[in-house]
Amino acid sequence: FYTILALWVGGTLLVSLVKVHADADGLENVKPRHLFFGRYLTFFVLGQIQAAIVAIGDIHLLHSQVLEPGLFYLVAVLASFTFTLLIYSLAISFGDLGKALAVVVMVLQIAGSSGTFPIELLPQFFQNVYLYFPFPYAINAMREAISGMYEMDYFIYMGKLLIFAAASLLLGLVIRKPFIPLNHFFEEKMKETKMM
Repeated sequence: FYTILALWVGGTLLVSLVKVHADADGLENVKPRHLFFGRYLTFFVLGQIQAAIVAIGDIHLLHSQVLEPGLFYLVAVLASFTFTLLIYSLAISFGDLGKALAVVVMVLQIAGSSGTFPIELLPQFFQNVYLYFPFPYAINAMREAISGMYEMDYFIYMGKLLIFAAASLLLGLVIRKPFIPLNHFFEEKMKETKMM
């Protein structure tokens, strides 16, 4: 749970520290998708460095008993990719509101992702919504790598994480298009206030 949480918090901090919008100044024939993937590459690389540090640290520094270390590392890699892509897509699509939404989603996942308590012991609200967040699938895939594989569960959880990555791409490349003028308007108004 805390390894997965660390990967999410790292992605959230990245969008706070690194500018999410790429400048097209001096570039010719640049499409929005080029800017999206070009800037995301920075988030991807930094997220993968963090995943390596966390996973290797769990195994070699904390001496966690991991039955399948390679698969454990692979979960960290895929979770980091999914989380950074989702958080980046929220931030680039909705600006500061998207960053705040990433924090709200994190808080909801901390409380109700079945990472600390079995989902059956949590309030009904969390039992209804926890399936719509990526944490449970990453945590369950990591449990499979730590404790041993049961049939195809590991691959099912990893596949469900990839569904969140695909939804993030849809959000970042398609759904955000109508919000681009609105985001520019809010950014200009924020600059006019000279507070940001």
